[in-house]
Amino acid sequence: MTDEQLADELRALGRTAAVPPVADGLATAVLERIAEPPVRRTFAEVVRSRWRALLALLAVLLAGALIAPPVRAAVAEWLNIGGVQAQPVGTGPTSAPEPPVAAGELTLQQAADRAGFVPIVPKALGTPAKVDASKGMVAMSWQTADGVVRLEQFKAQLSPMYIKKYYRELEFVQVVNGYWFSTPHELVLDDEAGNEVRVRVAGPTLVWVYEGLTFRLEGLRDKTRATAIAVSAVR
Repeated sequence: MTDEQLADELRALGRTAAVPPVADGLATAVLERIAEPPVRRTFAEVVRSRWRALLALLAVLLAGALIAPPVRAAVAEWLNIGGVQAQPVGTGPTSAPEPPVAAGELTLQQAADRAGFVPIVPKALGTPAKVDASKGMVAMSWQTADGVVRLEQFKAQLSPMYIKKYYRELEFVQVVNGYWFSTPHELVLDDEAGNEVRVRVAGPTLVWVYEGLTFRLEGLRDKTRATAIAVSAVR
């Protein structure tokens, strides 16, 4: 039996159905609606209807992403943040040493020549005390009242890639569209052969992406202070 034959039989059954009377005439209205011939929609009308429904669903999802930062933080648990990949683990280190001082004595121009891009210096920190660079990456460090502050910036598709193995929920930092790793965590490199090489334990770190570069700011335990430094780098 085809769909049209089934529809015709259902309409015929509706015409003969015995329905007890109701006060608001609902049954009559339903039976009249069943008796009406079906509305035949063209293929183009069906496609347009489904397309409108899809657009409405996408609008709802987009609105949810814009107004619900915790959702975006949850997504970051299994997506890359530029050149940094965040991997949740069950447990992690309870403490971390200061970040290492950048090993080089390069000028900013020398670092740019070696890295292949012009590094950004946060206005809030000023001229770095130490600068090191390799192809696609620049590391800077400052000696502050809080201790050593280290900023790494590298092309978003860095290979090998950094992996942060963290064990607490990430916190989305909307002002720089980044993420705050509030606890000590394993810092690992995924090399070109796909092998994970442990680098060190890193302390609280702010990670964000700006103009095709990934930034790691480490050495500050206060998220507000780290965020202010990040803002001074991108504005």
